[in-house]
Amino acid sequence: MTGAQYGRGEVLVRLLRFMARRWHILLASAASVILYAYTVSFGPIAIRYAIDRGISVGDVGAATRYSLLLMGLVAIGAAAWFATRYTSALLSQLLAHDLRVEAFKAIHRQSMEFFDRMAAGQLISRITNDTNRIARSLSWQVRNIFNLSFTAAISLYYMFTMSPRLSYIALAAMAVMAVVNTKYSTMIRPVYDKIRNQLGVLASITASNLNGIRTVKALALEDRETSRFMEENEVFMKLGLKAARIRAVYGNASQLVLGLSMATVLYYGGRAIAMGALSVGELTAFITYLTLLMWPMRALGFTIASIQRALAASQRVFEIIDTTPSVTSPPGAEKLESVRGEIVFDNVSFSYVPGKPVLRGVSFKVKAGEKVLLAGPPGSGKTTILKLLMRFYEPDEGRILVDGRDIRSLDLDSLRRHMALVPQEPFIFSGTVRENIAFGNPEASDKDIVRAAKIAKIHDFIASLPQGYDTLVGERGVTLSGGQRQRIAIARALLRDPEIILLDDPASNLDAETERRLADDLRVMLKDKTAIIVSQRMSLASLADRIIVLEAGKIVEEGSHGELMARRGLYYRLYTESMRGEA
Repeated sequence: MTGAQYGRGEVLVRLLRFMARRWHILLASAASVILYAYTVSFGPIAIRYAIDRGISVGDVGAATRYSLLLMGLVAIGAAAWFATRYTSALLSQLLAHDLRVEAFKAIHRQSMEFFDRMAAGQLISRITNDTNRIARSLSWQVRNIFNLSFTAAISLYYMFTMSPRLSYIALAAMAVMAVVNTKYSTMIRPVYDKIRNQLGVLASITASNLNGIRTVKALALEDRETSRFMEENEVFMKLGLKAARIRAVYGNASQLVLGLSMATVLYYGGRAIAMGALSVGELTAFITYLTLLMWPMRALGFTIASIQRALAASQRVFEIIDTTPSVTSPPGAEKLESVRGEIVFDNVSFSYVPGKPVLRGVSFKVKAGEKVLLAGPPGSGKTTILKLLMRFYEPDEGRILVDGRDIRSLDLDSLRRHMALVPQEPFIFSGTVRENIAFGNPEASDKDIVRAAKIAKIHDFIASLPQGYDTLVGERGVTLSGGQRQRIAIARALLRDPEIILLDDPASNLDAETERRLADDLRVMLKDKTAIIVSQRMSLASLADRIIVLEAGKIVEEGSHGELMARRGLYYRLYTESMRGEA
């Protein structure tokens, strides 16, 4: 199930609720914005009085007093602006922090079908890029809007007290400026988006050609690749020219509106001074107010567009947070304290895609301590059985029981604590060998880690490394061979001491000799454990007490190795083909 879809207003309300968690910082930020707006707006009044009551009448003392007042206002404004920037940045970073944590928690809550549907790159982008965009917009753009609102309200009050006529001229100029710049941002934003996208296309072509330069030269494709790059580069150039034309037209339009409004105010203000209806100080203050208000109006379009993009980013983050996992622990779920290891599949059917079943009425029982091999051609549903047992997915029909209890009625975490899955491609985290083995049990002692490594027959190799267990293995374990990664994953599983171990084709990436050694070692490792082993390599059949053969999602054969070989059915064909391939 996907997360709920929200309108922009609902998204804004949710953001405000997140911000309200830090209400004291929000209150400090609002107070500092108001203080800054008031000091900035009162500055032109100080200039007015310095001119009218000091400079114009030759009163040096009055001029000095108002100059000092202006200096004080500037100092207070600077302090208020520092507080505004700091508190708004702090608030936005805390909001982004909270959103990232909530999204990360939500990702870990999800069932596997969520990750089948969502690309990893999309999730990473939402947690990192989208939350950063939200932080930037709230820190800078929202602050600008509040600052402009308060400054405009206070400034317009003083402007109307001095000259209503000139104030209407200023309001008209501000409205025109807002329309012009909103139109500008509406036109330029999609062009900039295309430019960024096209830059990515150029970077992709360049990177692929550099990485595959030998292939390009070997196939004599230099001219073709150059032509392809030139075509995309021309698209990039045309987009840049289009953006330049828009900037030239609308940049001059803003300057034109500001110049015309200044000229109009000077004309009517000059006439008002000549008629004695306005003082020189008032006209000077008025022009200062006009300049003060017009420059923020130029950025209004971009500010609104930036906030819209932040709301869109917030919606994408909230979609992750609100996504309901399809597999959860039921209310009042029973916690597994101990497990004998008996497993029952009772008429289980399952499909990843509706109408395309992967398992069809599968039923079998694994006794406590029994080792069962699941064999069959690719796509027969073997790995799916392990995934269902781990409750990565829910069956469409039927039940799965552990020690007689339906796993859907059990606490999910406690169920998985009694099982360990070693996947076909074990994931090795970037870090040390010690950290990778102890990943599922961070509190494990060094003695326990070494013991697990010895059982998994990887200790001697680890001891030969430069820093032993503290050796870094690189991203995804690139410094290790397939067999070494497999054994570290087995040691990780054994360290948890689970009663049930699930091995998904553990020999798929191993050579024949390493595979034989692994089979011998697994016999020791799996002692007293319930184990289900999925394998395409029939050499692991010697580990199994019983073999279950699947084909097209159904169990077609079941028995010991000798029994199935005697039947000369599907298992016999798979085994002989596997042995022929190894030979």
